[in-house]
Amino acid sequence: MPQSVVVITGAGSGIGQALASHYASRDQPVMAIGRREAPLRELADNYPMVRAVPADVATDAGQSAIIEALDDRSVAALVHNAGVLEPVGPLLDQSAEAFRSHLAINLEAPIALSRALRPRMDTDGRVLHVSSGAAHRAMPGWGAYCISKAALHMAYQVLKTELAGQAIHIGSLRPGVVDTPMQALIRSQTVADFPAVENFRALKANDALTSPAQVATFMAAVLALPGERFSEQEWDIREHWDEVVGQ
Repeated sequence: MPQSVVVITGAGSGIGQALASHYASRDQPVMAIGRREAPLRELADNYPMVRAVPADVATDAGQSAIIEALDDRSVAALVHNAGVLEPVGPLLDQSAEAFRSHLAINLEAPIALSRALRPRMDTDGRVLHVSSGAAHRAMPGWGAYCISKAALHMAYQVLKTELAGQAIHIGSLRPGVVDTPMQALIRSQTVADFPAVENFRALKANDALTSPAQVATFMAAVLALPGERFSEQEWDIREHWDEVVGQ
């Protein structure tokens, strides 16, 4: 029987790409999903254990493409890493279309993909939501992002309760402030749209951002925890690194 696969969304760059590389370099089959084909193909060229699947997780067609690409493999873990920041700016200035598009990617897609892949999950399988500090505090200019991440955190809590005692374990993880393309987008915002932008520019200038590779190490360690412990709390890289990875 083929080895189970780790499915990672948003694998074309940043954290998702680093996590795919982490697993593939350890001979773990990975399905790398993203909207941009070129970086996925490059990842697959570098790591034979990676299967590149260009797909938009927010669409029915994208979800169907992911299921079809699995062939007869089962899923060891599903990592919901794909996400967007935009629209940025005062919440009431955003169009309904932009807000709905944001929620479709950050909230609806993880739930839909978990539903679609649930029948393919291994016994003792893992589903990991990538959360954010923005899920737990309001940040002016990040209204859509705060709302979608707060809702995703509630989805984790609901699923943890609903699936208690079953074969699938739901987890949530905060990766901290990471040196990714999303951070570059954050730093490009105006103060009018995002009042805290200078704080993020200072983090970059002071080399205070966490690397995607370090986050991948933390994520893999969390995913390897026993099922009940994996699900018991939202894991924060800044609080739980020593506890999970070790000093």
